[in-house]
Amino acid sequence: MRLYIAAAALAILVATSAAAQQRPVFDPDDDVDPRQHDAPLLISRIVAGGGTNLMDDYRPLRNGGGFFELTNSLYWKQIQLDYKRSKIFGNDDKVELQRCGCQPPIDFPTPPSAGSTPLAPPQSPKDTLQFAFYYSVPGRATEPRVMLRARLTGSRQSMDSVVRSFVTQEVVERRSGREQSFGLNADTYFRAGRHNVWGELFFARTAQSGTRADRSQTEVAYMSRFPAVVAGPLILRAMLTVGAVSNRGAAGLNIVNPAFEAFWHLTASRVNLHLVWSPQSTRSGNGGWETHQQIALFVDRALYVHLFGRSTPSSDTAR
Repeated sequence: MRLYIAAAALAILVATSAAAQQRPVFDPDDDVDPRQHDAPLLISRIVAGGGTNLMDDYRPLRNGGGFFELTNSLYWKQIQLDYKRSKIFGNDDKVELQRCGCQPPIDFPTPPSAGSTPLAPPQSPKDTLQFAFYYSVPGRATEPRVMLRARLTGSRQSMDSVVRSFVTQEVVERRSGREQSFGLNADTYFRAGRHNVWGELFFARTAQSGTRADRSQTEVAYMSRFPAVVAGPLILRAMLTVGAVSNRGAAGLNIVNPAFEAFWHLTASRVNLHLVWSPQSTRSGNGGWETHQQIALFVDRALYVHLFGRSTPSSDTAR
């Protein structure tokens, strides 16, 4: 019983930081040390909120808007499996284009050039699968071993568009495209004097197909996680990501993304409240350095927590 209660409490508090990697700014961190539970653990969580100047894989969205994510995570020994379904509102699922009668025909608005920062795709629902493996490395002599995680991520979403005649406004073409991405990220840890230094290395490849201007990109970056600070009921965290993204006319370092988060756990409602400020700077060949001031306010809550192999009253399940 005590182990079950501890696991349920951990599930409520686990989402204490927004990921500063290629995942959305509202995707909370969800690792659970396998030493905290001795049986398979299932957690279902909901995330909802809104933001401005949102980015998707270092590409600006057309508008800000609300967002929603449903996460189901299974933890078994050193394995973690996740299925996530997310949606950003305020960015239409289908792009409306207009085609002139010139020869050759031209669709408007024209897409960003190859040397510019591409726009994010229309935010249709996105499905994500993740597989993670936990492993430990030696810490300091007086401390327990350090638990790290490596994770594979795959996601897919549709990209539908409609083309209308500029003169008659009749539909002349419908396109059904898709975007798929694959990523690998791994926690890092080393000691610098008296300090423990935590971070994350990640690689991601994103490709579009079936669109009017297919774009692909590769991301390689490192994120440093600074120690959290407790200020009354708040937990304050800071992160810094630096790296490079391909196919925008600017080789080398072209990502600098600090992120700052204030996190508050509301005990009575079992809700975690997050406020994230993430000024994301990217560089392209045509536009140079551009900064998008992402601000997101959202909540997450564990809807269901179950530790398999434990006989517990239904009232113990996170509601």
